[in-house]
Amino acid sequence: MDTLRRGDWLTRERARLWGLAVLAASVLGFAYLVATSDGLNDYQGRPLGTDFSNVYAAGTYVLDGQPAAAFDWPAQHAREQAIFGTKTPFYGWHYPPFFLFVAGLLALMPYALALALWQIVSGLLYIATIRIVLRSVADRAGASSNLLTRDPLWLLLALAYPAVFVNIGHGHNGFLTAALLGSALVMLDARPVLAGILFGLIAYKPQFGVLIPLVLIATGRWRAFLAAALTVAALALATVIAFGPEVWSAFLASTRLTRLVVLEQGGTGWHKIQSVFSMVRMWGGSVALAYAVQGAVTVALAA
Repeated sequence: MDTLRRGDWLTRERARLWGLAVLAASVLGFAYLVATSDGLNDYQGRPLGTDFSNVYAAGTYVLDGQPAAAFDWPAQHAREQAIFGTKTPFYGWHYPPFFLFVAGLLALMPYALALALWQIVSGLLYIATIRIVLRSVADRAGASSNLLTRDPLWLLLALAYPAVFVNIGHGHNGFLTAALLGSALVMLDARPVLAGILFGLIAYKPQFGVLIPLVLIATGRWRAFLAAALTVAALALATVIAFGPEVWSAFLASTRLTRLVVLEQGGTGWHKIQSVFSMVRMWGGSVALAYAVQGAVTVALAA
């Protein structure tokens, strides 16, 4: 334990070798997935990018002028099967209506191009954010930020991080979320309004809307809080103007199924929901117990 505590074993060379090993394994795994696909579905019959398929399918409803249909589970599944084949499993659309803007834009392109562009652009934002965070740390420590350009180890480790492969494999929005959240935190003190706008743009992930506003209020960062609130309000208004108020009714109606099937029953797999609630449910705890434990942990963190 003392060796682990000191960290002497974590040398630069070991970090580099492990980073290269993990990155190589990730690249080979992804290459195998693509090589054994038919260009649209993988060898198991799942759409390449799995979760991205629901974004693309929802986007096609936006282009059809039926954005609310994305929140109708049978209609969404039928659209996914129409695009990817009748054996395609259901990938639900659970995002607030804000994200339909992104989905509609991506659906203008062929699926493979949309998936690739989505991951490349958001991935570059993720890398840029890692660089911004490191420069901020270096500046606060009084070190030269030029070390980043001379030492590419940070880039290797950022690319080799296992969640990168998971995100690419599922075509997910983790890159974008990390970029928005990381950039907002770095800018919070120097540029609070911009930080607040970035926080507000994360509204497509409502779970972040619990503790982030509370922290902003508790620390007296009112400019950031107001900027975030106004950003969310502007997104909501833009959604109503673009898609009509019925899209919000459809979203709110769908949250009941999302709560029952995805959250409480673990329909998509407990491993996909990293929370105390899912841990309790995975180990056989009741729904009531899971809510109680999650609530206690949330209150403890907030305190």
